[in-house]
Amino acid sequence: AQCHCPKVGGAYSSRSSAPVLCTRLHAPLHLCASHPPRMPTRMQLSQQCSSTKAQGAAALRHSASSWPGLRGCGRLAAARRQQQVLAAAPRPRSSRAAITAAAAAVPEVYREGQDPEIAAFQQHQKTAARPTAAEDARTLMALATNAVLSTVSSQASSAGVPFGSVVEFAVDSQGRPLLATSTLSPHTADLQADGRCSVTVIAPGFKSLQDARFTLTGTAKPLPAAERAAAREAYLAKYPNAFYVDFGDFQWFRVEDLKGGRFVGGFGRVASVTADDYTAAKPDPVSSFARHVAGHMNGEASHIKDMTDMVAHYVGLRVSDAHMLGMDRLGLDMQVTRNEQSFKLRLPFIKWVYTCGGEWRLAYCKVDFVF
Repeated sequence: AQCHCPKVGGAYSSRSSAPVLCTRLHAPLHLCASHPPRMPTRMQLSQQCSSTKAQGAAALRHSASSWPGLRGCGRLAAARRQQQVLAAAPRPRSSRAAITAAAAAVPEVYREGQDPEIAAFQQHQKTAARPTAAEDARTLMALATNAVLSTVSSQASSAGVPFGSVVEFAVDSQGRPLLATSTLSPHTADLQADGRCSVTVIAPGFKSLQDARFTLTGTAKPLPAAERAAAREAYLAKYPNAFYVDFGDFQWFRVEDLKGGRFVGGFGRVASVTADDYTAAKPDPVSSFARHVAGHMNGEASHIKDMTDMVAHYVGLRVSDAHMLGMDRLGLDMQVTRNEQSFKLRLPFIKWVYTCGGEWRLAYCKVDFVF
């Protein structure tokens, strides 16, 4: 080891110098006892601070006992405080351990190479009937009561950057969002200056990233006077108490020139939706009252047992718990538990929903549920 004193610069002796803990790398440095300590260079630190953290702690204890002149040194006091903080702090896990822990949290039903029951379940889910991504997107847009409207900011302090606002909206027959905005709202000025925007909606009861959401992009344009009455009617049908749309400072916009969107239905269900597919699709006719059915089915223990039995019979998967998340004309979306792991499951109907005398019916097994 070398003395970092510019006057000596030679090898130290055990009687004239003692190790001091490096507060950056937590290893002992040897300084000359006859001259003031001098901060070593980064290169010198990396070359000399190769001892372990434990060795550094031992060096501190040795310094305090064998070199009394250094006990009051600010460098040693700071080093001792630093060592105490480091000793008390939890050691971070390695990246490999973090990756292993994350992988263990993934339900086994989503991984390859499992037992025959899991393999059969995975194959069943690949072919289970469900609405298209475009139909799911139209359904979300029809059911959502609020949306995040992202505009290109026209404010001086944030000009040109995305600006998000929570808004109410309705949709027309093509699924195009209808907006009634006040001139007091900054997004109204944004749309007047640059109509490019996106509208993001989430599924009713959204709780986590396992739940569905959809973002639609396009250009908002002022609604022609001849079409405002129809837009107002559609808006008030969704928000009966929205009397403020008749105030003089409110303006009507419709998002047109759609560019398409992005649908995320949860884990493993992600799809881009073209503008043509979106406008051609229709909202699911059953989803509007699915929450009421789900509330009834999830509210009674006997019905939960019925659902676990249906999963075992039709899917071939034995689960300990099942809750209905949603329903459409093709089947049920469920959250089930197996081996203490919770995941989503699709349970298609044997027959699609149909109408009979003005009532919606769905046939499952030999029982008709009428609602």
